[in-house]
Amino acid sequence: MSTSGSNVRIVQGDLLRSPMHGLINTVNTVGVMGKGIALAFKKAYPEMFTDYVQRCRAGKLQLGEPYPFEVAGHLVINFPTKGHWRSVSKLSDIVAGLEYLQEHYLEWGLKSLAVPPLGCGNGQLEWSVVKPTLIAHLERLTIPVELYAPFGEKIDGPEQLDLWQVPEERPISRIAPWEVGLVEILSRLERQPYRWPVGRVMFQKIAYFATAAGIPTDLEYERASYGPFAAKLKPAIARLQNNGVIAEVQSGSRFEVRVGDTFGNAQNEYGEYLDKWSDAIDATCDLVARFDTTQAEVAATVHFTTEFLARKYGKTPTASEVLRAVELWKVQRKPPLRREDILRAIVNLATRRWIEVQADESIRPALEELSSV
Repeated sequence: MSTSGSNVRIVQGDLLRSPMHGLINTVNTVGVMGKGIALAFKKAYPEMFTDYVQRCRAGKLQLGEPYPFEVAGHLVINFPTKGHWRSVSKLSDIVAGLEYLQEHYLEWGLKSLAVPPLGCGNGQLEWSVVKPTLIAHLERLTIPVELYAPFGEKIDGPEQLDLWQVPEERPISRIAPWEVGLVEILSRLERQPYRWPVGRVMFQKIAYFATAAGIPTDLEYERASYGPFAAKLKPAIARLQNNGVIAEVQSGSRFEVRVGDTFGNAQNEYGEYLDKWSDAIDATCDLVARFDTTQAEVAATVHFTTEFLARKYGKTPTASEVLRAVELWKVQRKPPLRREDILRAIVNLATRRWIEVQADESIRPALEELSSV
């Protein structure tokens, strides 16, 4: 498949049988070619592998700097897609390598090029998300390019036979639709004229309320220092960041989570799910847009506590029961949570129907005062 006027043709098949002049081999920087296409290149061109190992041992191979090695009839381009062989790939490292390729391919005398799905497979990047970025950079070259799609991916037009892709020893961890749903919420928050920055803690709370709103995240929350915490969110964030769907940008002494360059691709790929979860996304955006990080922590803690008490005792808890439970949870927090902040969170969540509590007499005056503000 190729787009009209494009020099890039998407194919499937055995890259090592490609008639293209240049053949890209995906490598790490520690001298190991033990899986996938790298292993196939190692077996086909042992002299190339020997040179590669020597370069790695000498510390000459760096991310973002592919290099050519001439073999019979071809130019093998060893393209680092990750550091250690156990690591996953980052799209930013691959983009840096493509930019380096663009700067040097004429100098190397490349006439045409066969490119594997850089970073996909063992690198665990999502083909459907990173493909447009790969194509955009490869279209900057003035030579014919074959871009090989991963095993199992559908392409338009006839497919070549004998896929080179070696079966994986472990399942590939793909971006889940709900992960893109979280970034959709982040994207809408970024478009707010007045908004609080979203850091790592705030992103946890976005995920918490998105789960409560009905997005099937499969996240399990437990009590933690800054409110309910889901350990499974960390690898999800890593997947999103490695694929360029989100980016962490240092802002002063903190890191801010922002929408990444490939989010538009992810939106297109997962649009069906985003449409299905539209109400939940809207509700989550409406709620968390009102919070700074501390307010989000308090609100998530109140929500988690209310749900816990209701399940434990089989009845709607009173506002004072929720208040006491939150204060016990946060008794060692420094600085401690202010009681009025907890009460305000109870009122806000209850009036917006995120929680159900009984406004008992002991706390009613405070609730009425806060609800009238």
